[in-house]
Amino acid sequence: MKKIKILQFPIANSYGGITHYALDNWYMMDKSRFQCDFATMSPKLDFADEIEKTGAKIFYLSCYPTQDGAKFREEFNKILDNGYDVVHLHTKQWKNVIVEEICKERGIKKVIVHSHSTRCDNNDEEIRKKETEIHNKVKQEFTEDLATDYWACSQMAADWLFGPQISRERIRIMHNAIDVDKFLYNEKIRRAKREELGVDDEAFVIGNIGRLCYPKNQQLLIRAFADAFKGDEKYKLLIVGEGELRDEIEFLIKELEIEDQVRLLGLRYDVNELYQVFDLFALSSRFEGLGLVAIEAQAAGLKVLLNENLPKEVEISENCFRIEEDQDSWSSVLKRYSKPYVRKNMKKTIIDARYDLKNEIVFIENEYKNI
Repeated sequence: MKKIKILQFPIANSYGGITHYALDNWYMMDKSRFQCDFATMSPKLDFADEIEKTGAKIFYLSCYPTQDGAKFREEFNKILDNGYDVVHLHTKQWKNVIVEEICKERGIKKVIVHSHSTRCDNNDEEIRKKETEIHNKVKQEFTEDLATDYWACSQMAADWLFGPQISRERIRIMHNAIDVDKFLYNEKIRRAKREELGVDDEAFVIGNIGRLCYPKNQQLLIRAFADAFKGDEKYKLLIVGEGELRDEIEFLIKELEIEDQVRLLGLRYDVNELYQVFDLFALSSRFEGLGLVAIEAQAAGLKVLLNENLPKEVEISENCFRIEEDQDSWSSVLKRYSKPYVRKNMKKTIIDARYDLKNEIVFIENEYKNI
């Protein structure tokens, strides 16, 4: 049987939500029927060996379309010479439609445009304004014939990228599913990981996972944590992720004099085990396409605090609590929920909400087959 060949674009060395989604799906797919390859704008991928062990190819593009359109076209066309049935385009915002145009010119049978965000995410306010203007302009000019399929991780993400230009019946809300068994609460892993990290058994640990950048808004969480728990060594805040605002966040932690209580763990590949270390999960993001880490946290049986403006699709259990986006509200709610509780097995809840990847991957594979 001839395999269906799929190109996923782009993934990135930062291992953010898009990369997480694309790779998790590929690792779970039936490799006797499908072949996935990946294209990236990153000069290197620290996890390239893991991808290539699955038989997938990685292609490195040397420039963005906005830097050198002709060179980008040449390089992307060369990638397409590998003969793909499906090109799956993951995006957060519109900058141009060059990739969609190339795919249309090459007669790719299935071109999926997949929305993963709800706003422009640059750290600089002026750049965000300009990018939002460009996004809105391109969105208004976009026509349905530039792709065959339109996917989004939430209704908010669909509205942001597609607006009224794409008819509702053509848009699919896709579940960013997880391998639920990897996240279920495990007391043995909790004890071992706490020992590895030097976290006392009696400590109450609040966790956050996300790139250190403007959208993730860790500064709000850090200030609220300081308001609530400064000086009480029982309470710890662990932040997992790397990003361009690391220096600014480190300075804030020192300025608030909470260095002994707050730790930045950097980029980690053991996040499923880190959820076992946490006692409470806090997602203070200004916005998210979905907020997959909140799904993972719920799978681990954690209570989850969410900024009030995040997509409704992320709230799949009674363990989610929404908070107004201000420091006083966050401080108050952190105090209220930073108390011991019994963590339950959440497997059935995740499966019923269609966020278990073992089940959802069949649906995704059927979509890829529908050429």
